Amino acid sequence: MSAQEAKVLRQVADRAESDPAAAVALLASEITPESSAALDVALGNLNVQQDELEKAEEAYRAALEKLPTFARARMNLAQVLIRQEKSGQVIETLRPVLTSGQARPETFTLLGYSFLLQGQSLPAETAYRQALLLKPEDVNNSLGLAKCLLEQERYSEAIRLLEDLVEREPQRSELWVLLANAHLALEQPDQAIVNLECVRRLGIASTEALATLGDLYLNCRQPAEALSVYEEAFAREAPPLERLLRSAEGFLMLGMPAESETLLRQARRVAASLNPDQRRKLLRLEARQAYLSGDRKAALMAYERLLEEHPLDGDALIALGDLHREAGELEEAMMAYERAARTSGKEAQAFVRQAQVEVERERYAKAVERLEAAQTIDPRPNVACYLEQVRRLVR
Repeated sequence: MSAQEAKVLRQVADRAESDPAAAVALLASEITPESSAALDVALGNLNVQQDELEKAEEAYRAALEKLPTFARARMNLAQVLIRQEKSGQVIETLRPVLTSGQARPETFTLLGYSFLLQGQSLPAETAYRQALLLKPEDVNNSLGLAKCLLEQERYSEAIRLLEDLVEREPQRSELWVLLANAHLALEQPDQAIVNLECVRRLGIASTEALATLGDLYLNCRQPAEALSVYEEAFAREAPPLERLLRSAEGFLMLGMPAESETLLRQARRVAASLNPDQRRKLLRLEARQAYLSGDRKAALMAYERLLEEHPLDGDALIALGDLHREAGELEEAMMAYERAARTSGKEAQAFVRQAQVEVERERYAKAVERLEAAQTIDPRPNVACYLEQVRRLVR
């Protein structure tokens, strides 16, 4: 680089603080095919500061055309490519740095990250391990290695590494969440709960981490803890509706309508913005919640509203039939089951329900016909036993 180019770079640096656009214009005016590659790199750096990534890429590539061995230009280009989601080009960009012996720890870090983005966890692991040899104190390299191990389902190794990392940086929530995920992969939900509770009590848990903790409590049949965590998570910000409905459904599966109602109430507040599938699920959950609460009238109304919008919803038809059957309204139940039998995927289940109604009516021959039809569609051992029992009644 000449003395004049060095002077230009000083002027550009002085101007960049107060007027970045003018600094870019000044530097661009000094760049020629014969000028130093350092000017192109400096222009690329200014473009990065202005978030002009495509222009930065052009500048770094121009520098490399002038000086292919310019390692800093290659490193900067690799970083810009990653930010543009062009990780597939990073490896070829950095290969000359490796073969020339100019690689630094950051070079291997970028390679590891790029390989990991492309789903190539083995070469990513090699790159991260090389980076750690050169810079063992870098937590980001250890984190990258842990992600490689998780991708390869080497969960026990990942846990040992992540446990060391959370001791070094306990305020970094990502480490705790990855540690919890590794324990879940090994079917250790209790330990995963401990990890996510640490995140919660440190005050660094994201809404998603809290919601996952709620799910774990629910799966472990600790509904009070689950509801407490859900309320904390969803009070922070409007949760994704699918997450809200899934949590409500979990309580209903455990037969806990009151807890579910707390979450469904939040879902109703955004009912106007629901898409058809979400509204369908909400109506189904409301009906189930009303049923478990002992409010048969509300449950019937909810299923009827659902069937007005989705007349071929087989699950809703069977649930409606069950409600009528429990109330001794066998004719209405039979009508719902017959409609369900005409919906795809619910034929066998609907035929079994029809058979149960016929048994209650003591019309055993018809019940046998329905059970045989169900077995033709979807043979099941429990239905076969029931069929044999009903056949004895016919004899």
